[in-house]
Amino acid sequence: MKIAAIDLGTNTFLLLIAEVSGGKIEKVFHDEARVIRLGQAVDKTRRFHPEALARAKDCFLDFAHTIQKHGADKVRAVATSAARDVENGAELIALGADFGIPIDIIPGEMEAELTFWGTFKEDPKGPVAIVDTGGGSTEYILGGPKGIAKRVSLDIGSVRMTEKFITKHPVPSTELAAVTDHVKSQLEKIKKEYAIPSGTNLVAVAGTPTTLAAIDQKRAFESSLVDGHVLSLERLRQFASDMAKMSVEDRTKLAGMEPKRADVIVAGAVILAESCAALGAKGLQVSVRGLRYGLARKLGGLVT
Repeated sequence: MKIAAIDLGTNTFLLLIAEVSGGKIEKVFHDEARVIRLGQAVDKTRRFHPEALARAKDCFLDFAHTIQKHGADKVRAVATSAARDVENGAELIALGADFGIPIDIIPGEMEAELTFWGTFKEDPKGPVAIVDTGGGSTEYILGGPKGIAKRVSLDIGSVRMTEKFITKHPVPSTELAAVTDHVKSQLEKIKKEYAIPSGTNLVAVAGTPTTLAAIDQKRAFESSLVDGHVLSLERLRQFASDMAKMSVEDRTKLAGMEPKRADVIVAGAVILAESCAALGAKGLQVSVRGLRYGLARKLGGLVT
């Protein structure tokens, strides 16, 4: 069955079209990410901004054309953190319906489940730990061959932290410290319970780690090279420090940078670095997969 699975994140919309049989992805036909910034001002207003909905509409139009071209048998989209926070989520659902894209606003628990089953090429054979850095929230998932053991969502996404604490670029040291202190304080809530077992890799999904991996490689993003790339805690902290001293324009010139992510990448790097520190990891491994893959697997018959 050919499935179109769409992840409507706070910062990024992702479309995966794949052949799925018995819950296993057999072939990927199309995998695309668009920075939409759906969560624009959501933390402050608790409503989708008209400009964000207009960008979403343009993206849905393009996605609908791509889905039609590939002849998907089943289409489904899920919306996450930003959609859970707003009062006018029905507007996004109606917009999707206009383009033949059914949208479900899913709870954090379902988001974690789909991310867990979508992160790895093969189902885990031992203990795993996942950090999913979104625009509005970050999810932490511990599990193994039998599935998820623990999961939690914290409101420390890259867009949310940028809008809350950062007013200018380069980022003043006081504002960088404010982001770091807030992220640390939120991580204190899970620090002991989610400390990863010795020998367990921390795997990071979403646009922040994939972008940082491409920048670390000093080249344009290439999925096959970014997938599996390792970023040390020290390197993540260096990224946050160095890029905080740069203008947004200068960040966009970095090889591997997604231009529309340049204004929130500092907060994203802080979240990843402090997540490693809090969970006791020396670094993390990057995965280019994630929720959309889990959604495709579920729609294609995955039993969990």
